[in-house]
Amino acid sequence: MKTESSTYNGITVHHISGRIKKDFWSESYHSHEHAEIFVHILGKMELFIENKVYSHTGNEIRLYAPWELHFGKADFDQDMEWYQISISKDFLEAYPDLSDRIISRKKGCGNVFVSKKHEHIVSLLDEIFEKQKNDLGKHYLFANIVKILCLLNEPDNNIEINQGKNECLQEILEIINQNLTHIKTVENISALTHFSPSYIHRLFRTSLNITPHQYIIMKKLSASKELLEEGHTIIEACFDSGFSDYSNFITIFRKHFGITPSRFQSSHVQSQKSDRQH
Repeated sequence: MKTESSTYNGITVHHISGRIKKDFWSESYHSHEHAEIFVHILGKMELFIENKVYSHTGNEIRLYAPWELHFGKADFDQDMEWYQISISKDFLEAYPDLSDRIISRKKGCGNVFVSKKHEHIVSLLDEIFEKQKNDLGKHYLFANIVKILCLLNEPDNNIEINQGKNECLQEILEIINQNLTHIKTVENISALTHFSPSYIHRLFRTSLNITPHQYIIMKKLSASKELLEEGHTIIEACFDSGFSDYSNFITIFRKHFGITPSRFQSSHVQSQKSDRQH
């Protein structure tokens, strides 16, 4: 496996290619503060994004907004190639128009699509690494990423693809999403489906590398963060997202996001004020 990286002004671009072993995909369902764009070139894999499951087989592009739950894996060794673009929160806030395609979607919608400009996007990314040792290399990185974001923001260029065929997991994820505030255990999930608790637990472990309980907690944390962003109180965000213990909610939120709910909320309010002033 070959990996190249280039970084400038809140943007990091990775180019990964070569023989990828199945144990490469060791990380389970997760989210993070930065946004990501993956430009796929070669290889097959499964994607799990929020409550949706996809089969990734061709030259698709996928993107994740900050704190959008996702996970990718392949069950066999294969030759693969892709570009990964990581975009910092500061860049997203500094260039909201460029970031619109990433952050202005409903969570879990429009993540995976085919672009008519895929070949052009790949050539722009290739150029970043061709010019990396040039004195103007960092400016090529910034300029080409801006071009790519412009292409992704043009709706005529992009066609959303259908979900994959992991129907059992798809059904369970949708059930959890629809009943999130009432679900606390795998037995609750089982009662709403025709699957046994042991089968649900095994399906999550083999597909997502996490337990159903861990997935439920991540979904509730994501829902609580959205409520805080919408202006709800911390108590409302706790109980309306399905947590039943306030102090436990504070602890889990801080452990997952690296910040307390009150600090997160005040930071979001300050960011909104700054945006209005500009």
